[in-house]
Amino acid sequence: MMPRSRLRLSLLAFVSPCLLGSCDPARTCSTPDGQATAITEVSPAIADPLGGSRLRIGGTGLAGATVRIGGVPVQAEEEAGGLWVTSPPLPAGEAQVEVLRCQERATSTIQVWSPAELPGARLFDAAAGATTAGERVAYEWQLLAGDVHPDWRIRDGNTTTWFPAAGRFFMVGGWNGLHEPDGFSPVEPGSVHPPLNTTNEVWSSPDGVAWTLELPHGHDRFQRRHAHNTVVWKDRLWVIGGDAHQGFDNHDVLSSADGVDWTEELPPGTPPWAPRSLQFTGVFDGRLWTGGGQTLIGPEADYVFHNDLWVSDDGRAWTQVLTDAPGDPSRWPGCSALDGLVEWKGELWLAGCARYYEAAGHEFFREVWSSPDGVTWRRHATPPWPGRIWHNVAVWDGKLWVLFGYSQGDNALGWPRDNSKEAWYTEDGEHWTSATWPDSPVPGSHAQGVAVTDEAIWLVGGNHNFLDAGDGPDRSIWRLQPRRGLAVSAWRSLGHPLETTAEDAARPILLPDAFGQGRPGLYFDGSRSVFSLAAPDEQPDGRTVLWVGRFPHHPAPWGWEELYAPLASIVGGVDLVYPNCSIGLSGGRLVMINREAGTGGAGEPLWARLEAGDGLQVGPGEVRLVGFSHATDGTVTAWIDATPTHAGVADYSTARSYSRLGGSQDDGYYGPNTRFQGTLGAILILPAATDEATISRIHAWARGRFGAR
Repeated sequence: MMPRSRLRLSLLAFVSPCLLGSCDPARTCSTPDGQATAITEVSPAIADPLGGSRLRIGGTGLAGATVRIGGVPVQAEEEAGGLWVTSPPLPAGEAQVEVLRCQERATSTIQVWSPAELPGARLFDAAAGATTAGERVAYEWQLLAGDVHPDWRIRDGNTTTWFPAAGRFFMVGGWNGLHEPDGFSPVEPGSVHPPLNTTNEVWSSPDGVAWTLELPHGHDRFQRRHAHNTVVWKDRLWVIGGDAHQGFDNHDVLSSADGVDWTEELPPGTPPWAPRSLQFTGVFDGRLWTGGGQTLIGPEADYVFHNDLWVSDDGRAWTQVLTDAPGDPSRWPGCSALDGLVEWKGELWLAGCARYYEAAGHEFFREVWSSPDGVTWRRHATPPWPGRIWHNVAVWDGKLWVLFGYSQGDNALGWPRDNSKEAWYTEDGEHWTSATWPDSPVPGSHAQGVAVTDEAIWLVGGNHNFLDAGDGPDRSIWRLQPRRGLAVSAWRSLGHPLETTAEDAARPILLPDAFGQGRPGLYFDGSRSVFSLAAPDEQPDGRTVLWVGRFPHHPAPWGWEELYAPLASIVGGVDLVYPNCSIGLSGGRLVMINREAGTGGAGEPLWARLEAGDGLQVGPGEVRLVGFSHATDGTVTAWIDATPTHAGVADYSTARSYSRLGGSQDDGYYGPNTRFQGTLGAILILPAATDEATISRIHAWARGRFGAR
């Protein structure tokens, strides 16, 4: 016998809305396959009372249909075999989904439910309970791919450039001191001079991730080169300069309309400026500019450093606007080895440069200069970033940026001697802001390929390629994107009411469309962002901690020892020294670090570390629902998208509790390094261990609200 609810749905599927007074009797139509309008499923079948749940209606005869949920008309997007809709705010309970097409009406029923209804639930939902305090922007590095291409050889000194006319990125040249096939040298490195370790390869990509070799190593269209500049001007790519790795300076000017066919606008040896290496080039006021640089051939004591400047309207005829005067205090010093000159706020800018000395150590200039005409220059305030060589200067998101580079350090100022992973920006040329934190996931690099699009800054190729990524060289591709929204000063839970607060510098950012249009999330920057409770919240009868969001790749800092909190803690931090339990992510795994009863050697606490899953922090981050249940008998269960895994046993002789969201304790070192980086839609804390049926229901809710996997 057919169940009563199914019989009701079947009958309603063929009730004419004309009989109910809700259609135009004159309107007639039919489905292409002649099928009646019917609903076979609504997935997930749970919508949040706040609205914003994304639901898929499957069935037949749905093309051109209109949809109502709980009597409220909603916009429907057609997909083969179904419709996508977003639920409106609805009262808790049940709601009817109606599909109306011509003279047919089909219905189904969904649950309107939130985990806040579970007994004792603390649901911190980004769509409710957030107190905002002004606009804020943060920047997030995302790992996009672990390898450029199987045939791509690691390199630095390449350029990576977005070329709008072709709709592609282009990578030109570079250096690799290894022997073939891993490097470019056909002989053992060091066996010949000059070495054969630079390349003239050209690669291209439509998306910055999938790369194609356009011109092979050793082609005859232009010289091999490294540490050159590539700019876009007059719908062409322009390449000027290089260094002297091949025993001579790249003293030429190249251009291309497609990145494949290249023209020597000025063949080798013909530009009017003196031969040099590491000069810098840029576009300003519709013209092409180049200058600076130094000699690299001969004794270091005889090196010549330039601060002349040349300009061209066609790339062939050049006019000198500044002659060499390396010691002239009215403009930037004779120097070299930066990414280029840039146009910003109607002026030509130079930000930082250096003098290359192999033996004596490089000389750095922490100077920022601008000019309205290329002739008269004005020096701006000394920036807070350390001097560097082989960095990038870019204009993006309305700001002037300085990125990466090698620094010789300054112990007095706490600056390390190393490749930099820093990204600094200024909005006025005088005051600078660090866009990243010391343990940002992006690798430190120098002489890297940095490209700028409207949406992002891209890192493809650079000295970081030569670092060990754990299983060999680091061949990774990265993207820096803005996270723009409202700073959140407090976050109040639904269900059992609790309020957490964040200090000004530690406020996450509310992103209104983090998980799709109208579905917000809170972005945590991985360094400062954290919410604190006024007092710990205890769960004496067991607990379940779940969260849903995006979790980008986040490697551990160098020398990291994960003692009593995961690298990316979601909840933890009961006291300043030893939280009794912290839960989060580390190395792509779910991790819970639990303080056990008793003590170890020298009275130190004992700790249990429980792990589960893998690959949860991949690329920019998939949307996942994950977490742990911890029963009073010590049983710990990991939950990954509603699938349970026995994670082990941990002490529960005293109640587990937490006092922070988005990070663990705050002891000056481990605190900042245990902060979560990524975007959270919700954190759910239940005062008991829970079962698979409840998790399955929560997962269905998370699929609709946030697009969880």
